[in-house]
Amino acid sequence: MITKTLYVNYASCPRQFYYAMFHPEELDTDSDYAKGIIQKGVIIGKVAHLYFKDTAKVNVGKIPNLELQIETTKKLMLDPKTDAIAEASFKYNDLYCAVDILKKDGDGWAIYEVKASVDAEKDKYYPDVAFQKYVLEKCGIKINHCYLMHLNRDYVRHGDIDVNQLLIPDSYIYDEKFIEVEKMIDSNLDDARRMIDNKQLPDYGPHCTKSCPFFGFCHKSLPIPNLTSINHFEANKAHEYFKQGIVTYKDALAAGLELKTKTGNLRKEVQVKVGVSGVSPYINKEEVSKFLHQLQYPLYHLDFETYAEPIPPFDGAHTYQVVPFQYSLHIEKSQGGELIHKEFLAEKMDSMRELAEQLCKDIPMDVTSIAFNAAFERNVIKHLAEKFPDLSEHLTNIQNHIVDLAIPFMKGYYYDIKQGGSNSIKYVMPALCPKMEDAYHNLPFVHNGGEAMTAFPRMMEEPKDNDYQKKRQGMLDYCGLDTKSMVEVLNVLWKAIK
Repeated sequence: MITKTLYVNYASCPRQFYYAMFHPEELDTDSDYAKGIIQKGVIIGKVAHLYFKDTAKVNVGKIPNLELQIETTKKLMLDPKTDAIAEASFKYNDLYCAVDILKKDGDGWAIYEVKASVDAEKDKYYPDVAFQKYVLEKCGIKINHCYLMHLNRDYVRHGDIDVNQLLIPDSYIYDEKFIEVEKMIDSNLDDARRMIDNKQLPDYGPHCTKSCPFFGFCHKSLPIPNLTSINHFEANKAHEYFKQGIVTYKDALAAGLELKTKTGNLRKEVQVKVGVSGVSPYINKEEVSKFLHQLQYPLYHLDFETYAEPIPPFDGAHTYQVVPFQYSLHIEKSQGGELIHKEFLAEKMDSMRELAEQLCKDIPMDVTSIAFNAAFERNVIKHLAEKFPDLSEHLTNIQNHIVDLAIPFMKGYYYDIKQGGSNSIKYVMPALCPKMEDAYHNLPFVHNGGEAMTAFPRMMEEPKDNDYQKKRQGMLDYCGLDTKSMVEVLNVLWKAIK
């Protein structure tokens, strides 16, 4: 059976469709944000049901019963009292779809596709909605309009959630691009069915990205490392080189591929040369030394954790507002000297005032703070300064004195082959500090930023029992490890120039 999801996979990348059909067990659902995205989609779907008064819902149990859902949908559509149906289910031959919301619309019906996104770029959702319209019309249902219902990025909560302000329905049924997508459905389905019958793996798709849930499995037959392993090297560009026989790092060097960025950044070139020579780590001592000698001790190693909910969780918050709820701070008195650890973890969804006040107590003015990929920390502090004018001078001072620990790795001044091309602290730390390699894996509750982002809001809904306290300690352990890792990485850099 070809579901809506499978058809969208095909329209995006036939290869992804093939894997979803024949190797669904290889789907990567454990990425940092995959689970959070799914969860947010479910939340917005439930809220969308309130957009129309008395929306009837086709119940989908833990084990979906498609035939029962289809029959329930038919009965609801025949009931004159029914105005809107959530999860309306339809099947035509080997095609199946469930419509987020199906609403009466004059002498026919309107399709509402709900997205947990503020993105109104409608064309990327065209295959999704066009497939639904196609199936319903094949079932003899007249569709007068199609809508993409998405979140209003400008919505600010005041009191109870106003669903009519939170969600925006955009009609695009008469869009020429949408009509072109509709015209491609029959040929796409014919090709997809042939692929199913022949079980022949197609070529790489035109929109391949490393965020694809099958990316690792799709490229597993290639030698490691290969062009797709190069940091920020586009997968589509790599596929074009594969056709020319340029696959490995050695191939890239032999072909003289241009690996420098427009700004002269040597990171890709260093990664490839180290990968070929095997001589690791690569250290540009002069540049690393320049970076280190700008640091002034005592040094304040800082890391924030934040969440961003689709439905504003408190008054004054807007859609997907980035809300800091936790920080860890390791204070290094002198290079390689005594460490003092301070931390903050909120007890409620909105603790930004308490966090900002504590941060001003923990970090004096005119001292040097350091963060990994510091643009994030700077931005968090900037928004806190805007929100709390009485703390603005102190917060802005902290913001202006933050140094980015990622710079030596981003610029290609230091590269260890064990980083695997990544500049994330989760890869840099175990590469430079092997004794800490399993530190994140051994944490009891939270193992990465994506998990922390989704775990905190769920924790706030739970009773404050022993399990809650264990989870809270798990959050503290995770964030504390981030700043401790920064201290260890910095020590390795100091040793490298000596």
